[in-house]
Amino acid sequence: MNTVLIAQDRREHYERIEAIKVAFITKKLDLNTDEAQKFWPVYNNYQKELMEIMKKRREDRQKSDIAPNDKINADLSYESKMLDLKKKYKKLYLKAIPAEKVLLLYQAEREFREHLIKQLKHRRRE
Repeated sequence: MNTVLIAQDRREHYERIEAIKVAFITKKLDLNTDEAQKFWPVYNNYQKELMEIMKKRREDRQKSDIAPNDKINADLSYESKMLDLKKKYKKLYLKAIPAEKVLLLYQAEREFREHLIKQLKHRRRE
């Protein structure tokens, strides 16, 4: 299988997971039309910024010419950036949906990750 097909397969797999995640979050948050119109663009921007931070962290982790202590410091820096991003977007979420639904969002994201991990473990056992 060539690398283009592998990349395409990964992208399609990622898109399927994202679609399931959107449905999962939508159901958990029970957004009305107005809330959904305000919330989803904010959430999509958050996901885009988060993925960029995670991509850079992954790239840094793969570098072999960096001292272990520097890798630790870089990793902590990325964790800090992700926390700052979450704080920034909490404020933006609150402009779109009530605090109760922001809390439900965080719970839904955690539940979805746990569900995904269980599915992966189950598939590896098969």
